[in-house]
Amino acid sequence: TGDLLIIMAQVIVAIQMVLEEKFVYKHDVHPLRAVGTEGFFGFIILALLLVPMYYIPAGSFSGNPRQTLEDALDAFCQIGHQPLIALALLGNISSIAFFNFAGISVTKEISATTRMVLDSLRTLIIWAVSLAVGWETFHGLEILGFGVLLVGAALYNGLHRPLLARLPRRVEESGGTAEREGLLRGESTAINDE
Repeated sequence: TGDLLIIMAQVIVAIQMVLEEKFVYKHDVHPLRAVGTEGFFGFIILALLLVPMYYIPAGSFSGNPRQTLEDALDAFCQIGHQPLIALALLGNISSIAFFNFAGISVTKEISATTRMVLDSLRTLIIWAVSLAVGWETFHGLEILGFGVLLVGAALYNGLHRPLLARLPRRVEESGGTAEREGLLRGESTAINDE
């Protein structure tokens, strides 16, 4: 079921990105307004969903003492008694708001596809912070994975083009005029004209 949930989440995110891109282009919405509207509706929807989740039994699947899907009252008690949880919660809210603003700005200026490529780099930042704080142990294979991720993102965004432009080009010894002639006699196309 875990793999199915991951696939469903990816499909939902893909649909959200496409709809966001269409909406932002069609209505020329400022990214800050879009993030605020998404946040407002997300807050209302999740606040309403917390009520039934408080009563739905989840057994050992849940991580709370009542063994329900969510225990919002227990969460508020923990936030009130642990200042570090409140600080982490505020940091999480701030970082997600900034991330969503940056994401919608990229979607509006470039495309949702570029946003998703850049979104994959977020994992690298989270991994680095988790290592620095000590929440995760280092594994050498992760470097290879993040290397592939960075190379893929760089290739997608065209960062290799300036490097390739600096390489010396080899000129053919035959003068190169045969390359400029059309395939059919008397044919002149925009590609062949210079």
